[in-house]
Amino acid sequence: MSHNIKILDRQFVPAGTLIIEQGTMGNRAFMVESGHVEVFMKDEHGNEMTLSELGAGSMVGEMAVLSDGVRSASVRTKDDCVLISIPAHDLQSSMKASDSLYKRLIKMMTTRMKETNMKLLLKDKQLADIEKASRVNLENVATYLSSKQEKLQKQLAPIIGQAKVAWEQFQASDFKKD
Repeated sequence: MSHNIKILDRQFVPAGTLIIEQGTMGNRAFMVESGHVEVFMKDEHGNEMTLSELGAGSMVGEMAVLSDGVRSASVRTKDDCVLISIPAHDLQSSMKASDSLYKRLIKMMTTRMKETNMKLLLKDKQLADIEKASRVNLENVATYLSSKQEKLQKQLAPIIGQAKVAWEQFQASDFKKD
């Protein structure tokens, strides 16, 4: 009689620890037993975009194990966590025992999620570019208005000076009705 007994590898992982790095090969997935993790991507400039925050019962790293093996995002612990490490071969063995339609659906969903993550990262970059361009435009407008204000003050100063001299020539009695 054959028994398939899996020994789970439980690990305590302190807050702030990078457990999965985007772009590396994935040889295991992790189930979050306790604590919270942050899933994020980095653009070509190293700017981070948070995709999700997950807690107990969530799995991370499964996309790389079930698809081409390359991590599409990074994951770090937000607080102290207990993680269950699931080696790729165990996850893949479970998949082999599954129905082929189920496997195709999972592959398709994984591909779509990766594509969506990349689109989100691109949109985030585009928004950052728009924000930067808006700031530059605002600074340009502020500089332009400031120079116009200075020019107007220089033009008005002599006129105001002349008006002041003329005003000072009048006496209060000049404004009384006879």
